[in-house]
Amino acid sequence: MTMGRVQMLAELLERAYRGSRYHALRRALEGVDEEMARWQPPHYKGFPWMHGSILEIAFHAAGDKHALHNTAFGDGRLTWEQIRQQFEADGGDLGAAIRLADKGHEQLLATLRTLSDEQLEQKVPYYHGRRMSAGEIFLLAAEHDLYHAGQIWYVRCLVEGDRAGKNLAAP
Repeated sequence: MTMGRVQMLAELLERAYRGSRYHALRRALEGVDEEMARWQPPHYKGFPWMHGSILEIAFHAAGDKHALHNTAFGDGRLTWEQIRQQFEADGGDLGAAIRLADKGHEQLLATLRTLSDEQLEQKVPYYHGRRMSAGEIFLLAAEHDLYHAGQIWYVRCLVEGDRAGKNLAAP
């Protein structure tokens, strides 16, 4: 039996989020404690609103699931400020970021499963007034999880190196 595109994208989203042992976003967060999540590298140059912490990366990855879904498949009114307020109201910690990500992941999968393979070709809204196919939105979401999982693993290595240099116990 041949796997359809919807089924293939659902499997890819799941692998990128929690299915791959070393490359999935959710798996990269396993074993991260709050101190490690908040650690900031001493020399970070990225977006001006971030400082390179695992918590910031996790929040960004989680929040973008909601922003992307709302833009492409919702009313397009959800703002990053609303997402941040929800995150802060839920504790503003790593647990809150994980819950936000879990909810966003399930929302994307639920929407994907309502579509047919043919509907994946339909153009939907994307950021900054652009449009792309629904299938590209789901592929982009998987790529985004994989990218940020790699960042999290890298920051974990920096934290562990910093702790080792200070003779601190690893988590």
